[in-house]
Amino acid sequence: MLKTTLITGSILLAFLYIGFGDQLTFLPKEMQTTSVQTRTSLTKFGTGLIPNWVSRTKEKPDSFERTEEQLQQEQKGK
Repeated sequence: MLKTTLITGSILLAFLYIGFGDQLTFLPKEMQTTSVQTRTSLTKFGTGLIPNWVSRTKEKPDSFERTEEQLQQEQKGK
């Protein structure tokens, strides 16, 4: 039970340090800088996991126009 509490507490403190360490004025400047760098690195790592996902889901600007033109051409041909 004590081991689980210590692990949970350590993880919680680590998350708080990474999330808010740069805003705590009683910490030394080096620790505040490390907090910001760690948060930045984690953000870059998270976005790097799916680098092409965003670009594949964005709609191309002329995709609707091409579809409309093709539909109009098919209707004229009938």
